[in-house]
Amino acid sequence: MGFAPGRAFTRRRAARVSDGDIAALALADGMTLTPEQERTASVLTGTGKLSGTGKLSGTGKLSGMGKLSGTGKLSGMGKLTGTGNLYIVGPPGTGKTAVVDWWVRACGAAGRPRVLRRHLHGFFADLHRQIDQCGGWEAGLDAATSRSGRRYDVVCLDEFTVHDPADGVFVDRLLRTLAARETTIVVTSNRQPGELMPNPLFHTGFEPTIELISAMFSVVVVGGDDLRPAAGRTRGFGSGTWNTGTWSMGVRADGGPARAVRPGSQEFLVREGMDGSVRIDFADLCGRPTNAADYLWLARTYTAVTVTGIGTQPNLGEAALARWAVLLDVMHDADVRVDVWATCRRSEMAAALVATLPDADRAVSRMGAWRDVDPADGDLR
Repeated sequence: MGFAPGRAFTRRRAARVSDGDIAALALADGMTLTPEQERTASVLTGTGKLSGTGKLSGTGKLSGMGKLSGTGKLSGMGKLTGTGNLYIVGPPGTGKTAVVDWWVRACGAAGRPRVLRRHLHGFFADLHRQIDQCGGWEAGLDAATSRSGRRYDVVCLDEFTVHDPADGVFVDRLLRTLAARETTIVVTSNRQPGELMPNPLFHTGFEPTIELISAMFSVVVVGGDDLRPAAGRTRGFGSGTWNTGTWSMGVRADGGPARAVRPGSQEFLVREGMDGSVRIDFADLCGRPTNAADYLWLARTYTAVTVTGIGTQPNLGEAALARWAVLLDVMHDADVRVDVWATCRRSEMAAALVATLPDADRAVSRMGAWRDVDPADGDLR
């Protein structure tokens, strides 16, 4: 059984993983912790105070050490403290995911606590699959949150956001079940709890879940500038490019003939390169009802993805742009390189995203990690 959220978990966590462990892993990746990341690391390891770094919205209040005032109880839920569960929130690109990833790696090296770290899209896809295979919610959740027959002590969910009412019901049940099992939860998000489910048509119906989140979690706010454009990575997602022009042969993913694949409910055409990369047209990838499960399959199957066919005026409609944002989330989380060939500039696509999607800032930040390439300059990398 997992640790009960609270001081016992914090003491055990601090005994095995230190702030120095997280800083050392950052340094090994060529990074230095920002002051905001240092504060977040200290909260994760249990050595830092939440006062001054976080606050709870809604009904819960934080005292100096992040405990809920009052009884911390919800009907039918038992005791829920805000000490062990962390809701790490801030603008895109401020290093929330990076510092949590380094903490997870440090926990893995120390051997405890046992942490399951997943992007929310991937976790939901796996949970749905396990529910189908295992024949029910409890058994499916056990399979999705266990390894070798043992439940993880901590479930860590990256990019925690909710827009769809059906997902909202799913999130509510997930949080209540994990709390009843005394599994500690750590999430990262670009939205404060009260900003989840932003569509006013659905927000009121989600408010009980917002109150649940406010009661369960200590909120740690991470500020600062967007670090992605300055990263200058040479591999993985951050090494991708935005090529302004039409597709040119002789560059990545120029391999064999088109092949139809159907990883989920939709079939689309791919052209596979000899180096494990793949080329896909934007209309196939985002212009039809594909979803996160399809993109997860791509991330598991290929080392790099080239997307072609984005038009001059990226007024593509909300559905296509929303799928593009999900694709970026999945590829960023899997650290898969993405190269884009478009007859519009990256700034035009960014403007279309901002004008259409409520969480566009995250997608725009992700694209900001890429290098702009003008084929007229002779750079076809």
